[in-house]
Amino acid sequence: MNDIYYPGKQLSPDESMVLWRGRLQFRQFIKNKRYKYGIKLYVLAEPEGTVLKFQIYGGAGDDTSGIGHTQKIVLKLPEDKLASGHSVYMDNYYNSYDLATKLLDRQSYCTGTLNKNRKGNPIDLVTVTLRKGENKSLFLNGVHIGKWRDKRYVLYISTKHNNEMMEVTDKRGNVIVKSATIIHYNKFMSGVDLQDQMVSYYPCERKTMKWCKKDFYPYTTDES
Repeated sequence: MNDIYYPGKQLSPDESMVLWRGRLQFRQFIKNKRYKYGIKLYVLAEPEGTVLKFQIYGGAGDDTSGIGHTQKIVLKLPEDKLASGHSVYMDNYYNSYDLATKLLDRQSYCTGTLNKNRKGNPIDLVTVTLRKGENKSLFLNGVHIGKWRDKRYVLYISTKHNNEMMEVTDKRGNVIVKSATIIHYNKFMSGVDLQDQMVSYYPCERKTMKWCKKDFYPYTTDES
């Protein structure tokens, strides 16, 4: 992909699964995936579903395992795209204040939801009580961390978007005011899910005794 294609500004890392129920030391279980058991891949994709790079999760022996595992993944997958002004959209499995500052140091930006228990979160923001539709934001060293309440609280982080609120129309036709950060996150985050959906329409997997063959074909077949 590096030789034939250069991606747009928005990138999104996420997990994907290749079905495998056989014996394998690093077989994984992810309950919200179409294939719940199998070989876990960390995939870097564009919002339209184009896969740019992927890495097989190899368990404890992986070079990205250990403390700060998710941060290592985010810095490794787009390592040849950093320092070029790309925006990385991630869910709360990856995001943290520390990761945001490291990406900023390499002239890259991040946006996404944030786990309330992450180290470095501002305690005053995590514990604040808001009415429905209200938003509260804090800024530190170029990192924007905010909390917005709709039906539930949403904690988010961004080094790309400020605390602007925007009007959007929901599926029922109601106009609601939502954080611009959340709007952009929802718009650009679903590349890997879209890729999984497209692959499911054209299954090319075959029964095999070797996991590497099953992992190889779906992600390297040239569909052009």
